[in-house]
Amino acid sequence: MLEILALGLTWCAILPSASPDTGQYDTLHPAVKATNIRHLETLDEAKLKRLIRERHGKALFINVWATWCEPCVEEFPDIVKLANEMKGKDIDFVGVSGDDPEDETSKVIPFIASEKAHFKFYLAKLEGEDEFINTFDKEWGGGIPATFVYDAQGTLKALLVGKQSYQKLKSASEKALAKKGRHVLQ
Repeated sequence: MLEILALGLTWCAILPSASPDTGQYDTLHPAVKATNIRHLETLDEAKLKRLIRERHGKALFINVWATWCEPCVEEFPDIVKLANEMKGKDIDFVGVSGDDPEDETSKVIPFIASEKAHFKFYLAKLEGEDEFINTFDKEWGGGIPATFVYDAQGTLKALLVGKQSYQKLKSASEKALAKKGRHVLQ
């Protein structure tokens, strides 16, 4: 009898369980299971334009990053800290991952979960890479990490390329909220 029970528990442990929010089989990384994130929406050029243009009175902080990019990973905790500190202010935080779509549940979502990041995330959908890059800013060469800060009217106020300090990220965000001039930082 105990052998049958043990066999049954083993069998249950290896079967995928149904995910309560999707009804699909849940064979996800343990860090993914600990979050509400099951899938990231893709962000193409048209969606990106709409995201920037339709601000509804809020500034926008977009960080383009990838799990394979060491400077991105090093900068990420400061972005999470800033997003948490600026909660309740008129600024939305968005992360855009440049990772391969097949790495979504094995690398991207577990990384987001481990950093306890609670803002909107997308996977970049790069059909026309140059157009996607130019939608952000024609001066951006596509290097990451890259942070774009837009004011409430969708005007780019800061472009920060490469790993940035917490203070630079915060300063760019505050300037977008204050509706001051544009800054390009390298």
